[in-house]
Amino acid sequence: MCLLLLLGSALNLLTAATLEVRLSTPTRIYLTNAKGELQAPPNSAVYKKGKEEHFSVAQTFTIDLVPGPYTLTAEKGPEYQPFTTTFTLTENQRHTVTVNVPHRIPMNARGWYSADLHNHRKLEDMPLILLTEDLNFAPALTDWIWEGRENSAPPRNLAPVQSVNPTHAFTTIDKEIERLMHGPGAIDLIGLKSIVPFDGDWLYPPNSYFAEQARKQGAYVDAEKIMWRDVPALVALGHIDFAGVVHNHFNRHNVLLETDRWGMAPKDKPEYRTNEGMALWTLDIYYRFLNCGFRLPVSAGSASGVMASPIGYNRVYAHLDKPFSVPTFLAALKQGRSFSTNGPMLFLKANKHAEPGDTIVLNAQKLTIEVAVETTGTLERIELIHNGRIIHSSPQPFTIDLTINKPGWLAARAFEKNTPSPRYAQTSPIYLTKPGLSAIYPNDARYFIEWLEREAALYRNETRFRSAAHRKAMLDFFENAIRVYRKLATERPNSTEPRASASGLRKPQ
Repeated sequence: MCLLLLLGSALNLLTAATLEVRLSTPTRIYLTNAKGELQAPPNSAVYKKGKEEHFSVAQTFTIDLVPGPYTLTAEKGPEYQPFTTTFTLTENQRHTVTVNVPHRIPMNARGWYSADLHNHRKLEDMPLILLTEDLNFAPALTDWIWEGRENSAPPRNLAPVQSVNPTHAFTTIDKEIERLMHGPGAIDLIGLKSIVPFDGDWLYPPNSYFAEQARKQGAYVDAEKIMWRDVPALVALGHIDFAGVVHNHFNRHNVLLETDRWGMAPKDKPEYRTNEGMALWTLDIYYRFLNCGFRLPVSAGSASGVMASPIGYNRVYAHLDKPFSVPTFLAALKQGRSFSTNGPMLFLKANKHAEPGDTIVLNAQKLTIEVAVETTGTLERIELIHNGRIIHSSPQPFTIDLTINKPGWLAARAFEKNTPSPRYAQTSPIYLTKPGLSAIYPNDARYFIEWLEREAALYRNETRFRSAAHRKAMLDFFENAIRVYRKLATERPNSTEPRASASGLRKPQ
């Protein structure tokens, strides 16, 4: 039997074909046989989660393969044109494939830099995969609390910031506190300089405690998905720096529609339960926060390492007026000079110079609004949003003159078409002020009062608190936030018009 196995192995070696793949840049590769099985060379960073199976490689490689048909696809993030080819190998053949992934949208050259704020990849793979995806920054969430217990711990012998080259870097001790289902939700602490200890459980302490510890270090707090049960409280109390609107429920293959059992807000419209509806639901919640007067920039994350996504599939871009570094990137992100995307590159300007994060004082003059989009996919539509309403929609980039009298905010979003999972982008807002007029929509404040009262009732009846003091701390956290929204709900409305959802059901006017 052993002799037969050896003879069979020798025969396979004799008849194997050799594939050489020539690369000019680090690239993510999908190389599959007729059965769809991934074929990866040695010394590559292999990633397998669900339907997502690929490897990252820095340079030209060779691999011996069994004769037969193969498909090779190469990708390098949304700025690059994907490459794909099919071929059939015969016995003893040496076949060469030259991969070409042209850099169609050179964002760094325009002052825009990218990040994926949510990933759980191995530290040793980070330098390669940042270059593979041309992703400028990624916090490695090596300190991960999952459901009240430590799931992974950060290394103690690495500097907090690791530079791969002048425009690519990662951080090493960032923390995710993820307590789902009956827990409050998940936040990411980005840019930590030292470890924030976790002394708690599934329910206690409130996430505000960890946000305060991060702020003491000059770090930032990301609401990695805007729909978690405690996000309205964290936003109201000033604990959130940016919020995930392109998040890990979207990947290359599908959309994760299940939300209720994980502890997210209820979906109050049937259309939210579709693939595109998942994106519209996320954005509508975001718009409600803006309508309460909160200056809340967008963020994005893929949860690569856990979800079926390459790192950088969902990413946020920030516009820098200084050379790239982790501190300058995070400062620009906090200022809201950003857009989040898993496909289109989206650019919004008003009056030629105002960009997301800026403030315009409204007067009698018209605003000239320019929205530009570039994508390696197929653009479906661009929508201009004012205070939660679609005020202009177009299948292509546009420049329009508008008279806007109501203070609040202006933002843009874009969608691609013919994709298994929604590929879309959302900008942070340009803020609009007008002396003597409120920018608050009380109905949206009342929406969050109902949200938080529902969650407070949940914790009043929760039996898993370890002590009455722990329950009181969580209830105080929610009650303090409810008081903020109650005050906002008494603001004089800036419009007598009912709020129109930007879900696309209302026609632009």
